[in-house]
Amino acid sequence: MNRDFETALCLGSGIAFAFLFLFISVSNGFIMVVLYRNPLRCFRKPFSMFLVFITAVDLFIGTVVCSGEAVMRLLCAFGDGQIPQEGDVVTILGYFGINSSVLLATAMSVDRLIATVWPHFYRRKISPRNVVLFITVICVFSLIFASLQFAEVSMDVYRIIDVHLHTTFSLTTTILAYLAIFFFLRKRGRVVLQQQTMSARNSTLQDIHRIKNARMERKIAATSFLILLLLIISFLPYFVVTLLYEKCNDCGKQRWFLAFKESSTVFLFVNSAMNPFLTTFRINELKHSLKIVLGLARRNKDQGWILPTTKLGRLNR
Repeated sequence: MNRDFETALCLGSGIAFAFLFLFISVSNGFIMVVLYRNPLRCFRKPFSMFLVFITAVDLFIGTVVCSGEAVMRLLCAFGDGQIPQEGDVVTILGYFGINSSVLLATAMSVDRLIATVWPHFYRRKISPRNVVLFITVICVFSLIFASLQFAEVSMDVYRIIDVHLHTTFSLTTTILAYLAIFFFLRKRGRVVLQQQTMSARNSTLQDIHRIKNARMERKIAATSFLILLLLIISFLPYFVVTLLYEKCNDCGKQRWFLAFKESSTVFLFVNSAMNPFLTTFRINELKHSLKIVLGLARRNKDQGWILPTTKLGRLNR
């Protein structure tokens, strides 16, 4: 590779990773503070555990992976370093973070499917402790899989397994899960509409509560789907690069391919920068908790925190 081209490539990607380091670390760090303080006492449900761990993984990606990638590439541009390759510590940590995000999004889609289709089973059997245990297993598996690069394994075989395990399998599972959720909610929506029409004048508190729960489930399912969609969009260019590398023997030495590969590597981490804004915008409880932490909501000694009315009703502390 021409040294001038390598310097420009390292400098451009290094600056991009430095920006991602600041952006991801600050935004996800603040969301973690909000979730830890939990001023509304509303982040104690199983779905909240997915939110906490996704934010924690994104924070790890920002503070550890992106900072390491930025340092390595800036050393490549101004010193004797080189672009991180498979087997380097920074690359392995990146594999761990990205694969954990993919598997967490997949598990979250299955969680939403069970909560939507079998709500009584979900409330009886699925607890925050069980979800934390399952997520821990996912993170340990991702760490072990990423650490296989330290062993003397064929990287061609490793890439193929990685693509099919964390892309093909995960994408197929999530598509089937969200299709099942969509058709179930569509069918139940017709039933709820008929019930609303028939009992518009005689609505009980239980009926109103059931309708609110149905709306909340739809919004949570839509939010988790958007998180997954962002992940797929950020992962797609890297998936194309991997397939091109496997099919095209001469591509690895061409400048356009090297530039495309570096761009796709940077783009992998854009999802971690967008997640805090997506979840804050979509989840009213998180949005209101954020206002409290920022001091935008005043406290009344008699009424507690006075917040705008949401789909869950007025949120007072």
